Amino acid sequence: MAIQHTLYISATRLKKDSAIGGSVDDNLIMPYILLAQDMQILPILGTDLDAKLKTEIQGGTLDNQYKTLVEDYIQPALVQFSFVSLVPYLRLRFVNNAVVVMGATDQSSSASYEDLEPVMNTATDAAEFYRQRCIDYLRDNTSSFPEYSSNTGADLDPTVNNYFAGINLEPTAPRSNRVKSFLQGADITVYGC
Repeated sequence: MAIQHTLYISATRLKKDSAIGGSVDDNLIMPYILLAQDMQILPILGTDLDAKLKTEIQGGTLDNQYKTLVEDYIQPALVQFSFVSLVPYLRLRFVNNAVVVMGATDQSSSASYEDLEPVMNTATDAAEFYRQRCIDYLRDNTSSFPEYSSNTGADLDPTVNNYFAGINLEPTAPRSNRVKSFLQGADITVYGC
């Protein structure tokens, strides 16, 4: 029995709205759409709203504010997040007992990860921009989406956190005199310390 997944975008949409070429196999693309959807979109929707949207998509009854949410807010973010998830794997194929770099010919060479990184960073910035728009839309229209705030128990509550810079700056200054002395000795200035 096959596992049924409901995706907010198709491989065709990803190819149309990103730099992914039309010749890339849909079977290679689909797992990365699912990965991006689960990791990047589900947390901002929460379990109940995600389930509501998927049920309406499966039933062909997606309309009104739910259709606006999917088409104008979720899909643009998911396209970019899926692109970022997929790009590193486009140049690799995992076969039997090896990982093969694809695309190198006598006239060209495969792009390195360093070549792809700026493209991925730009797409991540765009994805986070669209995800923030989605968060803002949901927060401004919570009365239109009762499922947004109906999560209970083990359900995933929607997050309003979007951007991550890779560094955690605690809002409080160190309280320990030992830490303060160390920071001063290292010539590090902390506001409020």
